[in-house]
Amino acid sequence: MNGFRAIFASAAAAALGGALAAHAATPSPTQSPATTAAIAEARKSAHWPTFASVPPAPTDVRPAKAWKSAVMTTRGEGAELALAAAAEPWTLHDSEGWANEERDAATPPPQITAASSAADTEAYAAALRARATPPPRKR
Repeated sequence: MNGFRAIFASAAAAALGGALAAHAATPSPTQSPATTAAIAEARKSAHWPTFASVPPAPTDVRPAKAWKSAVMTTRGEGAELALAAAAEPWTLHDSEGWANEERDAATPPPQITAASSAADTEAYAAALRARATPPPRKR
């Protein structure tokens, strides 16, 4: 019985494989010409690269030891900065004194010398309305 299964399985695989190969070889009638051309182009044999075509390793890259040294230097400087920040007492005191100093150092805005007249305001508003009017429609 097991022999029958093996024969049947191999015959079914061969028939199914042949049907799939025949179906894949013929393009679908709904495919566009561009799709058909792309499939044909993809099936053409192409040049395979060789190990000789691999470019040489770059020579202007720093070695791994130099990278490690730079990373360790950066980590060391970060640790020193963290220690210095931890040693500094972070307290807020004399906030009012600081605020008064900043207020004294700040320059006030210039004083308004003359108020606009009502006529100036109306002229400015009319100019804005004229600019906001849409252009006439083409007929």
